Amino acid sequence: MKWRYSLRWKLPHRPCPGPHELVSEVVDAGQQAPESVMSLWVAGAGYAVCVDFLDDRQIRRWSDERKAATRRRNLERRVNRIAPLFADELIERELETRPEYFRGKSAR
Repeated sequence: MKWRYSLRWKLPHRPCPGPHELVSEVVDAGQQAPESVMSLWVAGAGYAVCVDFLDDRQIRRWSDERKAATRRRNLERRVNRIAPLFADELIERELETRPEYFRGKSAR
């Protein structure tokens, strides 16, 4: 596993005076921030020393079937909690309104 240290702008209420990220360096996990990052850091200047934990594992994506089943189950729970008397009608209306979403398709 590797860690990535960087010096990034962290004042959201002020515009960044230069690049959003000044410097970054990847090191082995557990090591301290490298001198190349710490030498540029000035307390109170708006840039902060940040650490990102890099992982080699692949991101596991849900299949469309699994997303669809989860979305339908969550819809049923939500509607049954809020309006149990009209649940069947409201669920059917929502399934007709957004059929692609409840088939597991993403908007992207």
